[in-house]
Amino acid sequence: PRVERASGGSVSMSRYWPEPSDVRRSNESAAAAGALASPPKGWPGCFSSNAALKAFMGKKALNGKRVRLTGTPSAEDASKASAVTIVPDDPFGNAERVQAALGWAIVKGFVVYECADQAEGTSFVAHLRWWNARESGVWVDFTPRPADAQQMVLLESAHAEAKTKKEASAATAEAAAARL
Repeated sequence: PRVERASGGSVSMSRYWPEPSDVRRSNESAAAAGALASPPKGWPGCFSSNAALKAFMGKKALNGKRVRLTGTPSAEDASKASAVTIVPDDPFGNAERVQAALGWAIVKGFVVYECADQAEGTSFVAHLRWWNARESGVWVDFTPRPADAQQMVLLESAHAEAKTKKEASAATAEAAAARL
């Protein structure tokens, strides 16, 4: 895929912008910022043995349907999507562009992180994210990841359906251009 960076400070005004509601916390001590780890320590065993994680990913919080540990796209998948423009901070638009180009279904959910600066296994954060599923059902996430998160836990969730494109204020667009 082609990764799009802001050039000359320009960023599309109508797009999916990050919002505070895109972040969910397992408890009040779970920080929205700070050291995050995905997969959580002890994965996959902690998925069934950690009551706090299980509750967070379950019906009372994120309402997870399916969960997978996913890596970066394979060379074959990257080749298939080579003409698709990927925007680093827009997993929603990226998934839509991959669907339009390749016909791969969009999966809506969250990436689940453990708060690494909290006691192990006690605090978790989930960030809203969309990705794609190949015809075979294998999940592929083309949105670039931080260098220390090459493997991430993705959770499909009905709570991830509502996300709409918005016009950004000039300040929001300027801040986004500065990040890129």
